[in-house]
Amino acid sequence: MSETAGEEGAYGCIFCVTGMELAAVQHIQRVCDDVHVIVARQFQQRTIHGKSHVAESLLFPGYAFFEASAREDVINRFPKHESILSILKTADGDWRLYGDDAKLVKWLFSYDGLLPLSQACKEGDWVRIIDGPLLDMQGKIVHFDKRHKSAQVAITFCNREIKTWFQFELVEKI
Repeated sequence: MSETAGEEGAYGCIFCVTGMELAAVQHIQRVCDDVHVIVARQFQQRTIHGKSHVAESLLFPGYAFFEASAREDVINRFPKHESILSILKTADGDWRLYGDDAKLVKWLFSYDGLLPLSQACKEGDWVRIIDGPLLDMQGKIVHFDKRHKSAQVAITFCNREIKTWFQFELVEKI
């Protein structure tokens, strides 16, 4: 399948029985070998009984995502299976995702559905804002609040240093 959804390929979403997402993926890929199907997963750092380890968890329990030909009639082609509840559709019956939904799924496919651990930041690290009105601005972390999963970042704006708080997911280390 193409690397980008557009004229050749498009992205869609499957609603699955929670806990049976991988069974749905395996079943579809057995029957439809030209359709790429993933379950979005992420690595997470966990501490159990004082020992730290990395575990894999589902990012969107109950959902799987697929890439297929934009002209494909996947609604009638996908096989019936106990793990598959439905293919999500728009009000007019279209299975293709558009806009931000398609961008998110395309991004998930770029990682083959498995998001790695993010690199941890600490006070003094330089970060770039990756979303919101301050998109692409850079600043230095001056304080962390682990409990609220946020960081205070000092940004230079109009020759003045401004300190503002961001959720961890809105900054990336540079």
